[in-house]
Amino acid sequence: MMDILEENSDRQQEEKLAVCAIYGNSILKLDEHNTSDTQAVYSLTLNVDQSVCNDMGTTAIHYKISSPRIMVLRLFFPSSYPSHDMPVFEMTSVYCGNTKIDASMVDAIQQGFHSLFQPGQVVLFEWIQWLEDYIRYHVEPTIQTDMGAADTTNNSNNDDDADDGKDTADLPAAPSSSADALTVSVPSIFSSLPLVDRKSTFVAHVAAVKTLDQVKHVISTLLENKKIARATHNIMAYRINLPGNNILQDNDDDGETAAGGRLMHLLQILDVKDVVVVVSRWFGGVLLGPDRFKDINNCARQALEDCGYLHDIHKKKHKSSAIGC
Repeated sequence: MMDILEENSDRQQEEKLAVCAIYGNSILKLDEHNTSDTQAVYSLTLNVDQSVCNDMGTTAIHYKISSPRIMVLRLFFPSSYPSHDMPVFEMTSVYCGNTKIDASMVDAIQQGFHSLFQPGQVVLFEWIQWLEDYIRYHVEPTIQTDMGAADTTNNSNNDDDADDGKDTADLPAAPSSSADALTVSVPSIFSSLPLVDRKSTFVAHVAAVKTLDQVKHVISTLLENKKIARATHNIMAYRINLPGNNILQDNDDDGETAAGGRLMHLLQILDVKDVVVVVSRWFGGVLLGPDRFKDINNCARQALEDCGYLHDIHKKKHKSSAIGC
């Protein structure tokens, strides 16, 4: 029995170190007054709006959050965790952003946490990920966007009101009148039909671009649409032809770790250029695991095909097959 308790204690410490390494030390604070030999007590502070500037490399979009969506929980880790029992949480926050936390939200979080726990497995990281998605989906932010200037990097080339996000095809064709809009032409934006997987909805947006400024204006135009601005994630990648057989390219995860790089890899494999792709995801409350990357890329690929970007690839393959025969 003592061996199990010691192992549980070691795994709890390893889990805490791993979570703090990912999110920073401020996310977990030990409550020394209430911690005992039978349970460890921590305060968990989750701020989904902590990064007020999502840097897209060459494209920076600055988010001004008037009321950050912060949720604070007290977590009780029994000495029998993770071998037998799950941690217990107590809601400390009264509000998250401008939304009052009611009993239904606490019940939903309890059910979500309970569904993730398996005896013998640590669960804190999965809880935090689930809670981030839950807050982004259920708590509406107050956001203003401001496209910021950034450096250019060349790369050589040798995953209306609030609703379920399923009617996002109607997009503004151009940003509202401004000095920038007068000098930079905004390409038309194609939005795909929704792809729905276990209540999560994915929509891909595709636009032909020739310059970095056009990329910026496409993104700002998309974010003028309230439904898209409220998406859980807007994953982006673009590739632009430059003189000398160079490619200007970049990507952004928008909180969906590794998704931007996977989307960029898809564009590279398909060898599409002079295009920007943004995939919006509205989280539906069910964690998809690795399948979310498949959904993001499948949605993007279908949109590229619908826009005609894959026709040349099919012709090249057909020509190669004919030569081989």
